[in-house]
Order: sequence, then structure tokens, then C-alpha cells
Amino acid sequence: MKKLFLFVYFLYISTAILWAQNRTISGVVTSSEDSDGLPGINIMLKGTTTGTTSDASGSFRLSVPNQGGTLLVSSIGFESQEVAIGNQSSLTIKLQTDTKQLSEVVITGYGTQSQKTLTGSIASVSGKSIENIPAPSSDQLLQGRAAGVQVSANSGTPGGGIQVRVRGTTSINGSSDPLYVVDGIPIQSNNLSGIGLGGSTTNPIADINPSDIASIEILKDASATAIYGARAANGVVLITTKRGANKKAKISFGTYQGAQSLWRKPASVDGPTFETLINEAAVNNGQKPVYADPAKAINTNWSDPVFHTGALRNYDLSIAGGSEKVQYLVSVNNFLQEGVVRGSDFKRTSGRVNLDFTPIDKVRIGTSILYSRNDRNLIRSDDNISGALSGAFFLPPNLPVYQADGSYTKFGTFENPVAAVDHNNITMRTNRFLANVYGQVDILPGLNLRSTFSLDYSNAQEDLYDNTFLNNGASRNGFGQSVSTRDNNWIQENVLTYQRTFGDHSINALVGTSVQESVFERTTATGEQFPSNDFTRIISAAVQRGTSEGTSWGIASLFGRVVYDYKSRYLATVNVRRDGSSRFGRANRWGTFPSVAVGWLLSEEDFLKDLSFLNILKVRASYGMTGNQSGITNFQSIGLWGGNLDDLGAISGSSAYVDLPGTAPIQLANQNLKWETTTQTNVGLDLGILKNRVKITADYYIKNTTDLLLAVPVPRTSGFNTLVQNYGSVQNKGFELGINADILKGGDSQPEWNVNFNIATNKNKITKLAAPFTVYNRDIFRYEEGYPMYSFYLHEQTGVDPEKGNPTFTDVNGDGKFDPNVDRKIVGNAIPKFFGGITNTLNFKGFDLMFFFQYSYGNKQLHWNRFFTEHGGTRNTNFLASQLDRWQKPGDQTMVPQLNAANYAGNLRPSRFMEDGSYLRLKNISVGYTLPKALLDKVHLSNVRVFVSGQNVLTFTKYTGLDPEMTGTASTNLTQGIEFFTMPQPKVYMAGINLSF
Repeated sequence: MKKLFLFVYFLYISTAILWAQNRTISGVVTSSEDSDGLPGINIMLKGTTTGTTSDASGSFRLSVPNQGGTLLVSSIGFESQEVAIGNQSSLTIKLQTDTKQLSEVVITGYGTQSQKTLTGSIASVSGKSIENIPAPSSDQLLQGRAAGVQVSANSGTPGGGIQVRVRGTTSINGSSDPLYVVDGIPIQSNNLSGIGLGGSTTNPIADINPSDIASIEILKDASATAIYGARAANGVVLITTKRGANKKAKISFGTYQGAQSLWRKPASVDGPTFETLINEAAVNNGQKPVYADPAKAINTNWSDPVFHTGALRNYDLSIAGGSEKVQYLVSVNNFLQEGVVRGSDFKRTSGRVNLDFTPIDKVRIGTSILYSRNDRNLIRSDDNISGALSGAFFLPPNLPVYQADGSYTKFGTFENPVAAVDHNNITMRTNRFLANVYGQVDILPGLNLRSTFSLDYSNAQEDLYDNTFLNNGASRNGFGQSVSTRDNNWIQENVLTYQRTFGDHSINALVGTSVQESVFERTTATGEQFPSNDFTRIISAAVQRGTSEGTSWGIASLFGRVVYDYKSRYLATVNVRRDGSSRFGRANRWGTFPSVAVGWLLSEEDFLKDLSFLNILKVRASYGMTGNQSGITNFQSIGLWGGNLDDLGAISGSSAYVDLPGTAPIQLANQNLKWETTTQTNVGLDLGILKNRVKITADYYIKNTTDLLLAVPVPRTSGFNTLVQNYGSVQNKGFELGINADILKGGDSQPEWNVNFNIATNKNKITKLAAPFTVYNRDIFRYEEGYPMYSFYLHEQTGVDPEKGNPTFTDVNGDGKFDPNVDRKIVGNAIPKFFGGITNTLNFKGFDLMFFFQYSYGNKQLHWNRFFTEHGGTRNTNFLASQLDRWQKPGDQTMVPQLNAANYAGNLRPSRFMEDGSYLRLKNISVGYTLPKALLDKVHLSNVRVFVSGQNVLTFTKYTGLDPEMTGTASTNLTQGIEFFTMPQPKVYMAGINLSF
């Protein structure tokens, strides 16, 4: 120990003597095109191994000899420079773009990498391309902009859930949502709502202000995702927010104001038509007409008082800048979106502070802090037949809104939709604190250690009160519910990174550790029998009930990565992560998730270098494994006993006996439970031609998910019907193509035109399942080995008999007759054959135009509203206009049968309600003008842009429902492609201004 101490002391003294002969310089590396700081630039002292890299703002610090020297400044995508130091202490270095190379720097897990040497499949969306899109959350901004990333709105509910699938759905029982990582923090993205309002869910990603986003990267193949191991089977979405730079302070302000409305209204019939159809059905059933004179019927349009034009407004204010030692960004945001259904809205108020500080040479510390408060006014919708939207469909138009005494008209168990919006009192307030603090030390040239601590804390308070004007409140003399939810996650990570170039060899390696704990708590109180509608708190109720629950899980990880290239021509990447989760049994608590990728830059070979039109030609391949732990609850692997757990859904029926407390077993133990594992193979090609004016990326992948966590039937002698086991597998495979082309690449006063196009396919198939099973309302989805997920299980209707008017169906079992109880089959699924988007961006003399089309082809959409409102007179609710296409006389050619009870029997599930859900939608269009610099200089402004914009402006589709994009049953992962009284997405028009000084 004494010798070791003396050696360290000698090393310290020697280093101090050497440093005493040096001095420290600082500087910033910028792009010659826009003067923005460039991160990840290599700065080496010529003739030595001393060097560093520029940080996120382009700044750097370096110890150099007193007599100066020369800096070698280089990065892939830019022309290298030699800069003489002389006696300067501060340098500004401007790099020219090298048109022979790709200039993009891509954010990867725990680092960055040049697009040129990237071996994984990563799609990037820049903040600039999405900065003027009115979206409450960042995941909506991904729609149609990244190949292989399918984004569907669960509904048009403001701040509502979004379904994101990266290369298909990998899990049956678990979540298939990607892992979201914001500024290095893996965040929680689960729905926090505890009040059941149907299929409506909230979107925690909406807590993040889209205007703060600098870039979004989607990690798709195993080489890119394996660094996140056990939570990366569904892809990873990296969101990087804007930061300060070593520049003069820049103040930016932006606002837009707009309005949103329905692009298509419900096609319900009017009062006279309703009575005519009811009479026709009665006669066809051998009964007398119900209404004497339909022409004199009351005509109430229930949709008009329910839907309205909602307001949309947004305000952003930020200040960013810094010095050599401190860089900062501070921003605030206020956002409001009113739903197209009255009484629904989403408000967000947020603030962000991003800070980077260099207190001494070789040491950097910093933080990213977000506080967001969201207020939602919610309504019952989306897969709910007791809400305002369903009432607008169901209530007959020959009923008035109000009775003679001024009370709301009641109609069976259905809610009067006007009462539903007039007396809606359902609120949700969410406070979220998302923060990290980091410290980084440059130990040696190219070697640094970064340590971070992150916190993701959410608190949601929900309150509901149904007064006596509403059905639910009238039956209970007022009903109230209050739910308080807390979700607290902390993560501590340490990453040691080494980067070095040895002649033709370049290596970038890292090793790291991660520890995370998640704690979830919820308290629920309900009350009924209130003294009056003036009292809405639970304490005022005569009957009160309450319950609380809590759970937690933890995960510990070790990970590493090595990126190697030889002559920037032969590339290799190796990742490995080992995760241990508290959710699994002791026998399989730890899982290892490796990946390997290789790449070959053919364009650097001598036999292709003479091709002047070719800039980049790279082939790559990867193989790896990732995991998913979301298929089970926190204590699924162990045997559990419980008390009165009805409210937790853990046991059906109380375990009390004769009003005495007791416990009972609620699940069997399975210590062999382990991760769902996804193995993925990917081959890809990157091509850049014509000075990289045309860039093409193509990928083909196969994903096999095995050891699915499913409830498998077990003998009844066990006391249970099922036991969660690792049994089952799913396959996804597909092709992706992305093309980015500068059709016109102008300079000063010359037009510019860029086109970005992407298309993707995905084929999903269940390859192993213990037994088929059906889910959802009337078992209309079936999961069966050999078929895709989200398959519709219906009676295949082949037509309507033109002579008799009755529907004809396929005889599935071939016994010569149609039996509704056995002759059902899988007739289609909700997965599109291909999907994608195309964006055009044009600029000329200060004017800019952007228009973006999103499309989906080959997916089936179940118009489940039609099933209930094309009922043939078997119900006394209203009809959709599609009922008018019914068979009426011999010779009629139609798919809608004659109005009678037999043709619309309750056990029929006709496939005519499954429609073609393909669509082409003008998702966004924006026209703007940036004021000339000469004019701005006179008023001391650096930039002013005014614009008008539209969203969901045009939709081309054969689908007859309110929105072909929607899937309104987000409360379960097992359904997709169904509209069931779901709030549609709105058409939006707005105008705004962005300015900075």
C-alpha cells in the first residue's frame, strides 16, 4: 500500500508539473451555414494524443502548451481544418459541410454517432420539421414521418392516448408501446387515469411541450435498442430537448390561435325518416305501424348541441444563451385545446430549465428540469354507451331535448346527450416533475465518466360528480368519486465512455450501470346519497366507501457497447445489457440481451470512388435480443393471499366469511416466469447520390417474440382456471423505405424544394398459442395460432338475397346450413398492408410552404357504431343513414337486408360492418413568411415569421365512420381498428407568429 501511495503521489506531482507548463483555451465550433454550435466535433492537438470533443452546444476546453500549437478539427460530414492557436485563449471555428459525406449526427442510446458510420436502424425527426404542428404531445408528431413507426390516435379526446407501434405489435398480454427516453431519462408512459370513462385514456407524453424538442430518434432494430435491454422489445423513442449555447442570449416568443371542428358529422336519420323506418319494420314483422303520421314527427338533431367548434391556442417563451462556462435554456408554455364535444378540454402549463456548467477544466455538471401541470375536463366517450357521444347516436330524433316541465327527456338507460354535456363534472389535474442532474469528468483524453440521477414524479387528482340531472346521479341521489394517484420513479446511472483513434482504427466504447425503482400508489373514495347538487365532495355523501392500493418494482442493470470502424469503411457494433427485475421468479430474475451489427461503406472502396455521383453506399446487418417485462403484474411470480380485494380486481367476491375478515389465495406461484424475449434480424442499405441531394434508406426485418406471458389453462383441481406462464410466440416481419430528396437546392434568392417519403409494411402472425381465445364486446376479436393479431371474428356476409331480402352468409363448417353459433370465421384484421407519409417543403424569398400527407392501405376498420344503429328496427334507438340502403322489394341489390327481426337477430355479427379503413389524409399544411433581415435589423429583431396552418384538412377514404384513424378501445391492448362511439380527431385551422431577438 505504501508503494502504491508513493506511485500515485509521484504521478500526481508529475501531472501537476506538466500542467503548470500548459494553459487552457476554450472555444466553440459552429456550422458555416447557420452558425449553430456543432456537438461531437473532434479537436486534437497536432502531434500529440491530447484532445477533446465539443459538447452539445459546440463548446470545448483544452489544455495546450504555453507556446501554442495547432489544432486538428474534424468530424464526419465536415471538412477537416487546422487551426493555429498562437496566443489566443478563445477560438471560434467554423466548419464547412463536406458534401461527400452525410452531415447528420444521430442521437443513440447513451451517446451520439455519425449517420455515416451508423450500423443500426434509427429514424430521425428534427425539431424544425415539426415546430409549427399543433399537437398536444410529441408522439403525435411522429405520425407518418418515420418509416416503420405506426401512430394511431385512440380518439380525438384532448390530451388523450396515442398508440405507437414500432415494427408491429410484439406482445399479446403485455404492452407494445415503445420505451420513451427524454434527455436520457427513461420515463413512465402508462395511463394514470383511475376513473373508468370507457376506452378513453390519458397520455402522459402530453406533459412535454413539443416546442422544447430539438430532435426525436426512433431506435428500431436490435443493434440500436439492445442497450436498453429488458424494456426495448417495442423500440425506443429518444426525445432530446433544446439547450443553451456559448452565444449571446436569444429570446424567442411564439404563439398560434385556432379553431377545430368535425370533418364529418354523424350520419343519423331525421325524425320523419326514423318513424318511417320503425313503421316499416313493424309491418315486416306482422305488426301494426307504431306511428300514425311520420311526416309530422318532431325532428331533433342530437349532434348539434353536443358538438361545437373548439378553441386552440398556444404560447411559448424561451431564452437561451451562455458563455464558455455556463449555457442555459429557460422556457415556459401555455397550451389549450378544446374538444369537439362540448365540455372536454386539455390545458397544459409547463416550465423547463436546461443548464450546463463547466466549473473547472475537464469537469461538467448540469441539469434538465421540467415541471408540467395539466388540467383536463373529461367526458364519458370512447367505447362507452352512457356518454354524450353515444347518446347523440342512440336517442331517437322524434324526442324533444326537454319535456314540458323543463326537465331533460329520458330514454331508457341512455343518457340525454345535452344533459351529459351541460352537467358534465369530471376533472383530472396532473402535476409532473421530470428532472435529472449529471456530472461528467474527463479523466484522460477520450475517457470520461458521466453520472446521472433522474426523477420522474407524477401526481394525478381526479374528481367526478354525477348530479341528479344525469341517470347515474339520479339513481343514487348524486354520485361522487375521487381518485388520487402517485407514480414515483427514480433512476441512477453511471457511464464510462472511451473514444480513441489509432491510425486507421477508431473505437468508441462504453460501460455502465443503472438502478431504477418505481413506486405506484392510489387512493379511491366514492360516495352517494348527497343532500343536494350543491354538495359535491365525498364527505357530504351519506354512503361513503374507500380503498387504497400500492405496489412497486425495481430493475438493476449492467450494460456495455463497443463501436469500431476501420478506415471509416468497415464497421461493427456490439451491445450487451444484463437486467434483473423484481417482477420475475428467482430462477429467471436476470436476463441478458446482446446484439451485434456490421456495416460496409462500399463508397469508400477504390472500385467505387471514381463514381462522381455516388456519395454514400453502405450495407449493414444486425442481430440481437431485447426483452419485455410488462406482460405481468409486479408480484405475478409468487403465490398471493389477499383480503377484501374486490376493488383491486385481484379476486371476484369477498374473502370475508359471515361478515368476518379473512384471507384467501388469489393466484398460484410460478417461480419460472421470465422475460418475453424478442429476437430481431435486420438488413439495411443507405445510399446518398448527387452530392447527397438524394438519400435512400431501406431495411428488411424479422422479429420473433417468444416466451409470451399468457394466462394458460390449468386443471381445475388446482383451484384456478389459469396460470400465467411463458407460453406463446408472435412474429413480425416487414420492409421499410425512406427517401429524402432535395429536388431544388437553391441558395440566395433561389427556390428550394425538399421531398421526404417513407413507406413500410408489417406482417404479424401468432406462431404459437395454447388455445384460441376471443375478446371484447360480443367476442368480435379472435386470437388464434396462424393468424394475425387484431383479427375480426365475424359472420362472413356474402350478400342479400335479391328475392327475399334476407342476408346470406358463408357456411363455415360445410354442413349445408348456416348456424350463427358455429359459422363464424376470421374475416380480416386491423393491420395495414402498408403505411407511411410524404412531406413537401418549399422555400423561396422568405416564403415557405409545407404540406404533409399521411396514408394507410389495406387495414380493416370495424364500424361498430353501425352494428348498433343499423339495427333493422329490433331496437327503438335511432338509425344511421346506411339503413336507408335496405332491401325493400324483389330485385334490389344491396348489402343491407330487409327490416325485420330475423335479419337482425342478436346473435348475428355480420361482416358488412367491417369496412375498408384505408385512407389518405392531408395531415398538415403550413404557409409562412419570414421578414427580410434588413427590415428586422431596424427594429432590433433577429427573426419574425408569420404563418397559417391546417391539420386533418382533407381525408380521402371509403370508410363511412367519423374517423378512419381511430381505435377507441385503448383500455385494452388486444383491440385495434374499431370505432365505437369514439370522439373523432378534429379538423384544425390556425394562425401564428414566431419572433426572436
